[in-house]
Amino acid sequence: MDWIGGETTLVNLAVPVLGVISLLLIRAYANPHRSWYYFLASFLCWFAFQLTIGVYAGSLVPIPRLVGLTAAVLLLGGFMTFFGLALLSVWRDRRNGVSGRIH
Repeated sequence: MDWIGGETTLVNLAVPVLGVISLLLIRAYANPHRSWYYFLASFLCWFAFQLTIGVYAGSLVPIPRLVGLTAAVLLLGGFMTFFGLALLSVWRDRRNGVSGRIH
């Protein structure tokens, strides 16, 4: 637990993990919209961001400040980009009347 920064970081990691699990369950039982890939990538970036912050705050395996902050900023940017692309994909398909389902 100390490796990832304690109990608080573990709770913060649970949110994106639940998002990934729910997206995988949706994929198993339904035919999701093509924006599903963007949502999955955004949740994975969010998970990696939280993990990077946790490892940076952890006590067992410290990572250098510049590496940790650079990785965190890039992962946060990836999360926002992929989430924005997912919402844009849903909005465009809804506006154009396309189902966007994966076949």
